[in-house]
Amino acid sequence: MLITLFLIPLLATASSMFIYQLNGKRELLRLDIVQFFYAFVLSPALFIWLKSFLYLLVKSELKIVLSQTEMFIIDTAFSVVFLYIFAFIVMHSLTKSFNLKKQRDPLYDIFHHSEYFHLWLTHLVMHLGGLLLLNILALINLAFPMDIEISRKYLLPIVGSGIIGGILFFLGMWLSDPKQESANYMRVMKLAAGILFLMNVTSYFVFDIPFSPQYSFYWWNSFVLAAFVSLSLFAYKSERAQTLFERTANWFKHRGWEFRIQVFEKINKK
Repeated sequence: MLITLFLIPLLATASSMFIYQLNGKRELLRLDIVQFFYAFVLSPALFIWLKSFLYLLVKSELKIVLSQTEMFIIDTAFSVVFLYIFAFIVMHSLTKSFNLKKQRDPLYDIFHHSEYFHLWLTHLVMHLGGLLLLNILALINLAFPMDIEISRKYLLPIVGSGIIGGILFFLGMWLSDPKQESANYMRVMKLAAGILFLMNVTSYFVFDIPFSPQYSFYWWNSFVLAAFVSLSLFAYKSERAQTLFERTANWFKHRGWEFRIQVFEKINKK
């Protein structure tokens, strides 16, 4: 086991040197493919390796007896430190991609390139990823009910907070919509929320889930999605509702918010 752990960083280094030959030659998601590999393949792999090595070091090699709480604190502290490092790795990958573009074309519009990440890709990944993670936790809650003993009446405020959370999430999506003429961000978000809500509803009928505290996260997530989907349908059909949501979003907009550079080329409709 220990020998394998020491071989992994050697293999990672060798693979990074091999793929470096593609530096500046290809792109993936508008990032240089080498920088994409460093940020989104190599770094997560090294994170898993380091966590495995930390666990082996603390639990096996050093023979330290730790409680679950102490192990959680150590693991969390290590993860937070790595997240800070990873943030700088991603920033470096992004700016290096800009640099390579500028080397090939001194007149290349870096601002237009950055707006692709700012207005589109990051919004989709953060928000779709957030919805997906919540739904995964909800489905895990179905397989492993929480061991909590509280009165059933306390589920009502949980459900209420889910409805409020769904409303706030919808307003957040409305506010962050880049409003690109050739790509519809809100349509993607509504479709994703609808699919995830359908998964929750199907799970309810298939597994006959009781309305109990043991499944409180599942119910909370279901009502978040229900509120989001309901507002999506309501806003889509009612111009008055669209005006209301726009006025509400205006309260949170900062100066210059309406500036939107068009990232995608316009589609000519014949």
